[in-house]
Amino acid sequence: MLKNKNHILLERYFTQGFLDKKYYHNNHYYQPYSSSDRLHAGLRFYLDFLSWQRGHLQAKDISIPKVDSSKFFLTQNLASTRFRKVISHVSTPFVPILYKIVLEQQEITPPPLTSKRERLYFNDEIKTLLCRGLDELITHYKS
Repeated sequence: MLKNKNHILLERYFTQGFLDKKYYHNNHYYQPYSSSDRLHAGLRFYLDFLSWQRGHLQAKDISIPKVDSSKFFLTQNLASTRFRKVISHVSTPFVPILYKIVLEQQEITPPPLTSKRERLYFNDEIKTLLCRGLDELITHYKS
């Protein structure tokens, strides 16, 4: 595990058992991957994201003409290519959850005037979406 303050949310979810969620699929509940597998997939996804961002930050401004009038080509590293490939293979319902929790490190909270029952249902749905998104990351990283 990475010891960085940016990973506090995902690691906290791991220690609280948030990533142990089983979900309903094909008439039964199951958990295809362990919580530690889900944590490692989320951390790898985050590291790929950081590498992708670093590549964008280091890119030169193409609006400035070069002295030798040569064409400008961006070189892409392996992690940035992997990030774009992974995010394109994640199912649409899971992308916002992965962005918010794994990449932006922000909790998703229920609306303010919800009952206790609605809050529990909301949190259960967020757990399910997060775990299913992390499971898709695992299957993609394994292939």
